[in-house]
Amino acid sequence: MLPILKAVSMARSRDSEPEEDSNLSGKLLDVALVSIAGVGTFLLVRKVVRDIKKKARQKKALNPGNPASDAIQLKMAFENDLWFGWGTNEDLVFQILEDIPDSRHMRKVQQAYRDLYKIDLVADMQAELDSEEFAKALNIINSKPLRLGLNGRIHF
Repeated sequence: MLPILKAVSMARSRDSEPEEDSNLSGKLLDVALVSIAGVGTFLLVRKVVRDIKKKARQKKALNPGNPASDAIQLKMAFENDLWFGWGTNEDLVFQILEDIPDSRHMRKVQQAYRDLYKIDLVADMQAELDSEEFAKALNIINSKPLRLGLNGRIHF
């Protein structure tokens, strides 16, 4: 009877090693699944927050003089020109940039553009305009006063 007990204990010891391996691989699988779920949740929440910000910007864009309105007008000027709806309307781009009152408002327009279109305004201008037009646009942007006061005077 002793050899039979010895064989059973040996069989159990052999079975316990794979059980430990499967338990370890099960734990690793659980950790991987939880990590994937955490990253997925983070990405989903980030997308929802970005969509909410974008919708809020779009609602505010209906008000003239709002930075989001200027950003949308600039994007439309980049995308539409002439009868065919392709190309850039450079004159409109320059007009919109000139209508922006000060550098603080310009920074807000750049932020709104980034929020709405996920690309930097200056990078988009560089892609859409040739080098002379791009230099002219940068001149317009850089010539903005720091800020206009309530009385219309320039404050530095």
